[in-house]
Amino acid sequence: MVKIGRYEYERSNAKGKKLKVVVKKDGKKKTINFGNANAEHYRDKTGIWSSKDHGDKQRRKAYLTRSAGIKRKDGSLTKDDVFSANYHARRILW
Repeated sequence: MVKIGRYEYERSNAKGKKLKVVVKKDGKKKTINFGNANAEHYRDKTGIWSSKDHGDKQRRKAYLTRSAGIKRKDGSLTKDDVFSANYHARRILW
């Protein structure tokens, strides 16, 4: 388990996912699995999946631009929601 900021990340046991985190907010608790286990990422801040780091700044910029526009059904952006896999993937893997 690796603590980054206020969250503790660990290897996911969900099929096809890299990492998981348990998020608590306003009395709610949720386990979030994120990151495609087969895909590369810019840099894994936990170090658990550092073998998948590619370090390509252009790919990083493209991913961050693309993922910044992902919205929930209510129109809110997932990049700002701690209960979203996108929130954690952008901060930990990209």
